[in-house]
Parts: sequence; structure tokens; C-alpha cells
Amino acid sequence: MKIYNLNLNIKQLLYIIIVYPFYKPYFFSVLGIMPFVNQLLFAISLIIIGLFYIIKLPRINFNIGICFIIFYYLLILVSSIISNSLNSEYYSLFAFSIGFGLLVNNSLKSKNEFLYFLSAIYFLLYIYVVTNLFTMLVYPNGIPSITNNINFPQYVFGNTNSVIKVVLPGLCFAFLYDLLKFKKIRMKSWLLLLMVWITFINSWSVTAVIGCLVFTFFVVYKRSGKNLSFFNYFSMLVMSLVVFIMVVVLKHESNFLQNIVGLFGKSLTFSNRDVLWINAINSIKSSPIWGYGVQSSEVIWQYIGNVHGSHNYYLDTAFRGGLVSLVFLIIGLFYFGRNISKCKNNLVERVLIGTCCAYFVMWISEPFLSTEYLMFSIFFVLIPRIETISTYYYDA
Repeated sequence: MKIYNLNLNIKQLLYIIIVYPFYKPYFFSVLGIMPFVNQLLFAISLIIIGLFYIIKLPRINFNIGICFIIFYYLLILVSSIISNSLNSEYYSLFAFSIGFGLLVNNSLKSKNEFLYFLSAIYFLLYIYVVTNLFTMLVYPNGIPSITNNINFPQYVFGNTNSVIKVVLPGLCFAFLYDLLKFKKIRMKSWLLLLMVWITFINSWSVTAVIGCLVFTFFVVYKRSGKNLSFFNYFSMLVMSLVVFIMVVVLKHESNFLQNIVGLFGKSLTFSNRDVLWINAINSIKSSPIWGYGVQSSEVIWQYIGNVHGSHNYYLDTAFRGGLVSLVFLIIGLFYFGRNISKCKNNLVERVLIGTCCAYFVMWISEPFLSTEYLMFSIFFVLIPRIETISTYYYDA
């Protein structure tokens, strides 16, 4: 059975070239001259995306979600200026989020254009997942050229906790491709999901297992996603916020939550992440309104004790942009989530909701700042256009 049809036309190849700099795994970012090649391709991608919009002048149609993302990063800019921490990392985050958001928004202008974009993600994701699983089997202690410590093995996606950050949005786009193109999820896509599950079980990344479980549940369970069901966008977002406040902020020990997490062999601290949470909360208390801006990894280490932040997306957002950015983000999640209630409970909607809810659950114990632009494209570009996507689904 062929894993993927390699007969690519020029338009598909163009989208693969444009998408790749935004959607690449860790190994392809550090291999040989690839860092330089990636920067060059990223610049080319931004130019092409810019041309997509320039040729539509003066009829540029901005998704309101794009405006939200821009304003969100303007708040981060204010935080960085106030903290005197404005650096190249901020401009990189801004460029990735706005660039990818504009790319996704432009692809939604027609069904065929959106399918070209989705097929590019599908193509790259399959290569990454197969290659990563193969290297995990061949090099159980990590790929030698990029692994410095066998206790922290590095594979194609990087460390075992990094896989879900690239795979989850990829699965969302891949399943949407099948649904819009074939009106069903094909066997090769279920095989892709199976390989992802094997990857997570083999590495036993608990956060990834829980996130993938949530995504799979929403795709399989037909009653999920309905407004009257507990398993819907708003209830899962509220639950995420409640757990965040109870477990992370108030440090309340819930037997119910402990029993659930205990099924995966973890405590409510998720491998002593509570130390990082406490450090982050204490730091935020010193600058609660605007936070500390986009800081270098060394400064983050000094404040929190880990270069990747507090392993909690809400705290990482508050640390970087203060309560102003965190509240703005939460308001945006509720505001744009309203679009979901306007659509029928079809598989397209459940794929998108399942992706969002998986993020809500994982935000409690994993950092997502480095791949924030991927999830923002789903929350603030696809969700506001969910009616358009559903129309493509019902088209003959």
C-alpha cells in the first residue's frame, strides 16, 4: 500500500515549498547547512505570501482573527519595550504567526486552494512521522548526531515531548484534507494516527498521550462537540481554566484529578513541574500587568528554572505578556469559539474542536510558545472561518 501519492503538480509543490519553513521538525532545523537553508526558504515564503495579498489590492480581505493575532503581538511588543527586552526572538515569533496566519487565510479563498495547502501539510507530516518512528526504533537512545545525553534522546521531532507540538496541528490539517477531498477519513490517515499513537506509547510522553486521546475521542465519538454535551469547546476550555486555577495557582489537591492523572503514572505535579509553576507565579507577582516581554532563554532560566518556561501555557503567557495578554487571549478564545455553535455537528467541526480541546488539556503541563503560530492558525484563522470550511465539506 502506498503511503502517499507522490504525483505532485506545480501548485502542490509550490505550497510544499511555502509551508515547509513553517512546518519543519527539529532535526531538519539543525542538520548541516539546514539552518541557513531554512532561513532562506522562510524569507522566500514570506515574500510569496506577501505577493498573494499585494496582487489582490485594493481588495484585501483580512480575517478578523488575523487582526486579533496582530493586536496580541502588539501587546507582547509593549511588554517587551517596557521590560527593555525587545530582541530578534520577538520579531521571529511575530513573523511566524502573522506569516502562517496569512497563508492559511489566503488558502481559504477557495476549496481547491485550501486543499493545496492541506495536502502540503499532509505530505510533510507523513514523511516526518514515518521517519521519526523509524529512527526511534533504529536509535532507541536517540539519533547519535544530535543526542548529547542518552537520558534525553533526540529524534526527528526533537525530544519526546516535542512531537505533539508539530503532530497535533498536522493531524488536524491532514484529517481536514481527507474530509474536504474524499468526504471521509481514509485508511491511510487512520494508519497515520496509528503510527502517531505508537510513537507516543513508545516514548510514553504522558501529556502527548492525553492530548492525542482527546483528539481521537472527538473524531471517533459522534456525539462529542455538541453544545449540550460535556465534551464541547466551551466546557473543555472552562475545565482547563478551572484546573489551572485549582491545581497550578491555588495548589489544591483534588483526589478526582489525581486519580485521572494517576492512570497515566503521573502525579498532579506532572514530574515536579510544580516547582516551575511556583517560580513562574512568584516572578509574575513582581510584574503582573505587563510581564517581562520576550526574554532570552538564559533570563527565563534565571526566573523560572527551565529554558522552555514553566511548562504551563497560561503561566508562560502571563510571564511574557502579563495579565493583560493572558486576559486578552482568553477573551479571544471565548469570542471566536462562538462560531462553532453556528455549525452543524459534523466531522469537520469535531476535528477542529478536538484539536482545540487537546490544546486546552495540554496547556496545563506543556510549553507551546515555540509553536504558538501553528495553534493560533487553528484558533484564530480556521475557527472564525468554520462555516466556510463546512461549506467546502458539503460541496459536491
